[in-house]
Amino acid sequence: MKLPSMRALQAFDAVGRLLNMTKAAHELNVSPSAISQQIKILENAIGMRLLVRKSSGLVLTEVGSAYHQAISTIFADLNKTSSEIVDHYRSNALVVSSLPLLASRWLSTNMFTWQEAHPDISLHLVGAVTEPTADNRKKFDFRITYGEKAHLFDHSVPLFTDSLTPVYSPKLGISGPDPQPGDLLKHRLLTIDWQRFLSPAPTWQDWFSLFGIDGREIDEFFTFSLSSLAIEAAMEGRGVALIQKALVVEEIKAGYLIAPFDQALALPSPYILAWNDAVFDKDGASEFHRWLVGLARQQPSAASTD
Repeated sequence: MKLPSMRALQAFDAVGRLLNMTKAAHELNVSPSAISQQIKILENAIGMRLLVRKSSGLVLTEVGSAYHQAISTIFADLNKTSSEIVDHYRSNALVVSSLPLLASRWLSTNMFTWQEAHPDISLHLVGAVTEPTADNRKKFDFRITYGEKAHLFDHSVPLFTDSLTPVYSPKLGISGPDPQPGDLLKHRLLTIDWQRFLSPAPTWQDWFSLFGIDGREIDEFFTFSLSSLAIEAAMEGRGVALIQKALVVEEIKAGYLIAPFDQALALPSPYILAWNDAVFDKDGASEFHRWLVGLARQQPSAASTD
């Protein structure tokens, strides 16, 4: 039998522990429908039912209980081994934890520039959606997160407030060099499921209202659970995505995406840099802190936060 996908196994591990699709989705930062889909994929892969829904809620079947016990042990061993190896090799490194998409599309490229100027300082960049718990918070020197999550650390400073703007591929052929906002209504509008992160969630209607366009009757949305999926779809010419400006700077520079409008929809909260008291005992921490805050103040694709 072919080994099931890691994503399906992770979903089942969470559901098996919590016996609740919504709680499992929150833990893994995906939608409940995505969790349900992964469970179906896993059950189809092994050809057996793992969960049943009763009046009291979700219940593991006999095979589901045995299967969950096995994979939860594997995941626990994997996490323990991974932590031990990583802790050994990064004990003297500067460890920066960040929201994954911000880490891959904004921070990582800029960090190479910083390390070229500080070749004696080792850096470890960790992409993590979930916030560090009380047990592992001290494993990270800095955490870059969003909004109110910084209260878990001793100190924090706002970096910049990103904003949303429409982007699309040149292959979509939208009205030449001078498109108008209304032109976007002729195309599929790609959006993000912001409900898990932002309240109230920003919408296409909010962006169109900047131009006095009534978008309440628009129903041609295609919703993604992750910004990265919407960005990929936009680059493939599948539609117009309402995306965080800081995440598509390189794609716009390279010509893969077009962002023709100056008007953008500011997010309600800034990205935050957080840290604990002991961090500045490590070599390079003060320099990295000053550099990152300065970099955020120069961020051209979003509003800076004072």
